[in-house]
Amino acid sequence: MKEQEEDFANFYLIKNDTGDILGRINLVDIDRINRTAEIGFRIGTKYGGQGIGSRALEILLDTDLRLRQIHGKTTTVNGASQKILTKNGFQEVRVGAETFEMNGQDMSFVYYLWESRTK
Repeated sequence: MKEQEEDFANFYLIKNDTGDILGRINLVDIDRINRTAEIGFRIGTKYGGQGIGSRALEILLDTDLRLRQIHGKTTTVNGASQKILTKNGFQEVRVGAETFEMNGQDMSFVYYLWESRTK
């Protein structure tokens, strides 16, 4: 919460019309001088595949963020996050060379970049 108070991060809950928490979306490592940040999001398991993450990111990007670039990353096995990012205008920048194992799967990070049209 201190990061949010100091304008280095913005944390949001994703809720439905009845107030149930469906997930979260965050902007972290906000650099107001260079106007950059990193995006992170997670949707609850039972809400996946319903377009909630994509819609939340769309709404966030449609606000006056005053950011020039937003960096994102996911893993090579997380097709859902890759789809959410690309659907909302993020471009794949590169796939990391380093591989690691998580939950019994080998994977690498995939890095994305969103750039404001108004710069």
